[in-house]
Amino acid sequence: MLTSVDSLSPWLPVLLLCSASQAVAQSAPDLGGLALEDLLQIKITTAARKPQSLGDTPAAVFVITREDIQRSGATSVPEALQMAPGVQVGRISSGTWAISLRGANGRFANKLQVLIDGRSVYSTLFSGTVWEDRDLMLEDVDRIEVVRGPGGALWGSNAMNGVINIITRRPQDTQGTLVSAGAGSELDWLAVRYGFQPGEGQSARIWGKRRVVGQSERPDGRIGYDGGYSSAGGFSWETRLPGGDTLALSGGVSSARHGEELDLTRFQFGTVPVPGRIETRENHLMARYAGNTAEGADYSLQASYAYAAFEIANPVGPIDDERNTLDIDFQRREARGEGRHDIVWGLGYRHTRDDLNVQLIGGAIQPPRRTITWTSLFVQDDITLLPERLNLVLGARVEGSSLARTELQPTARLMFTPEGAHSYWAAVSRTTRQPSRALRDFRADLGPFPLPAPLAGGWRVRSNGQGEDMRSETASTVELGYRYRQGALTLDAAAFATRYRRQAEYVVTFDGVVALPALTRVTELEVRTTDDSRAYGFELAADYRYSMDWSLHAAYTYTDSTALDRRFPTVLPLTSFFIYSADARHRLSLRSSWNLAADWQLDAWLRSVSSVEPSGIGGYTDADVRLAWQVRRDLELSVVGQNLLHARRAQYVADTLPSSPLAIQRAAYLKAVWSF
Repeated sequence: MLTSVDSLSPWLPVLLLCSASQAVAQSAPDLGGLALEDLLQIKITTAARKPQSLGDTPAAVFVITREDIQRSGATSVPEALQMAPGVQVGRISSGTWAISLRGANGRFANKLQVLIDGRSVYSTLFSGTVWEDRDLMLEDVDRIEVVRGPGGALWGSNAMNGVINIITRRPQDTQGTLVSAGAGSELDWLAVRYGFQPGEGQSARIWGKRRVVGQSERPDGRIGYDGGYSSAGGFSWETRLPGGDTLALSGGVSSARHGEELDLTRFQFGTVPVPGRIETRENHLMARYAGNTAEGADYSLQASYAYAAFEIANPVGPIDDERNTLDIDFQRREARGEGRHDIVWGLGYRHTRDDLNVQLIGGAIQPPRRTITWTSLFVQDDITLLPERLNLVLGARVEGSSLARTELQPTARLMFTPEGAHSYWAAVSRTTRQPSRALRDFRADLGPFPLPAPLAGGWRVRSNGQGEDMRSETASTVELGYRYRQGALTLDAAAFATRYRRQAEYVVTFDGVVALPALTRVTELEVRTTDDSRAYGFELAADYRYSMDWSLHAAYTYTDSTALDRRFPTVLPLTSFFIYSADARHRLSLRSSWNLAADWQLDAWLRSVSSVEPSGIGGYTDADVRLAWQVRRDLELSVVGQNLLHARRAQYVADTLPSSPLAIQRAAYLKAVWSF
């Protein structure tokens, strides 16, 4: 049995391409061509900030549709993201995840911009996303657009390696009542949504969800600590105004609480893991106005306010982050030059104020309160050089903040579509990432701790961030892409190479023995920057529909990244606390979707991951199976088995917050979806 992709990794792209070519050569009936052609014509908005078909987009884009989510058996957005090439997904515990694009993965991966309906949910504390607080009602998710590669020209700082935009359905498409309930060995949930029309030309929905997760197991089989629950709810309302303009309001509240045990023994801080808990909360409100001018231009104004709290309570010191964020975004799209220029431009303003209480084993973030503002201007021109054959995209964003210098983030993209089934694209981009509060403002004076035998005396560690002098990290990326569509087969391939500059790392500036008054070994650390980090890789997605009832989907990723792969250059038993990443070079996803009869579905999903370096997690292969029965038009029952090839298996080791290692268990659940 295949246990990992390590042995097959050099041949995976060839195997996938050869298999697809063989399938076409066999002249299978072209019964699914129309469906796949429709797939390429899906209108996406994240890659260019305008509706654009997937097949005409000069970027590496993958769309996870509502049907994909349903048939995968995924119970959360992080689980669904494992379908997309280029996405690094590591499950740390029952409720915590490490997710990134194109390497540099970690619990708070800092090179990824995550949006929900265009609203940024990234935190300035770690420059990452708190996935514990992203529990959505999956039945109301329309699609997830995954844009792999630089997105800074359109979406600003921190979109260095890509953008994930979770787009929910419009209220008019979710009318009536829907109840989704599930019960299983590791998870129970109940979600209810009600859609209605409050007035003429108006549509709305309200929803609520409760989710309870059980405790995981440790690698040795003992019960873990990470059980917990989450609650979420919200509303969405939309109306069409006179003249065709639209006004939409949405909002929500969410909270989650899970066990969180910090294993500081691997840093030589204590002798036993320290139990605690992690709590997250978020309240948000968003308004969006969209309209058209008499000249044919369209525009939109979006404003959102969010309160978010992230708290880890434990005996060695609290980590408590509360922040209020106001985000305003305006954009306008218009055609110029007799339609040869399609120009999108806009302005952005973001204001955030945090209130931190971080007192972890002698370390603290100072000052405890900061107010940061960002202002930006962007423009992008899609130029038609040869109608329906050759397009050139030029864009740039100028962005400045109250804590960083003004940065320019340009991009240039070329799309060539000759006659036939082939299309090609290339891009070069520069993006930036602003330093997180945890890196910029962290100060530590830890110890003294006893030195390991046979040494005598104590050991003290001191570190300082760069504060106001710390500059933004930058990345320069080159991308090449290829698409093929013929009959029942589509292929989408992309290759990239990225060089990171001014990437922060800790450097030992002093390591010696001093008298304080007893003999103590003192290690002093300083945040400095380096220009030697690189990443490159290859991504492939393939879809083949053998018949109207059976389709196959494959995704393969190869990533070689040194980004954030740092260690303290010292002989002391200490590992980087805030700068760390672990990536799997090879990832393979194979899905089969089969309609057995008019009212039965069978889905199988095989995932294979190579070893996660340098965390020590070995390569593994796992599988999920889903069997669904459409009892009647308004009721579906399904049974899903997850991680079926292992009774328990560790997938990722926590980094920034050193949680005790856990194993993800084999699981099963029953699900019912009732609509009326």
